[in-house]
Amino acid sequence: MNEETAAGTGLGKRVLTYAATLLVAAVAIYGISEFLTPVQPPKKGDCASLTGTIGAGRYRPVDCSDSSANYVAEGTVARSQSCPNSDDLSWVPVRAVDPDLRFCLVPLYVEGECYTSAKSGYDLVVAGCGEQDAFRVTVVSRNVPAPACGAGAQIRAYPEIKLSYCLSHA
Repeated sequence: MNEETAAGTGLGKRVLTYAATLLVAAVAIYGISEFLTPVQPPKKGDCASLTGTIGAGRYRPVDCSDSSANYVAEGTVARSQSCPNSDDLSWVPVRAVDPDLRFCLVPLYVEGECYTSAKSGYDLVVAGCGEQDAFRVTVVSRNVPAPACGAGAQIRAYPEIKLSYCLSHA
């Protein structure tokens, strides 16, 4: 019986060794391919999920209907240039394999929500409408020209991607 037990234990060890080796290889291949595959520059109107702190953000292209979509690409410029619209947020890929571009992004707000203008990162933080520095998104429009905003509201228009917002103090 000791020989049978020893044979079973040896087979189990071999199976576990092979499984562990395959798992390590899969993780290594994924990590290397992720590191060596450059970020694809967005096209005008493409949506993205951009999270993290400024300078160390994580950019991920997503469908505009995805709940994690928080920015829309207005275009790209050379890394050494600034985005044309002063309201744009820009993100620069930092890995050597990434393109030498600056992504010009505009926020993808939700109508009726309040956001804080004080940010420490790329995440768009939904805020309480009574909070200090909070603003309410009263209108989201894909019409060009942008609709008129109500009294006291500010308009932010991005005609290149057919997106405009009416913002008011919360």
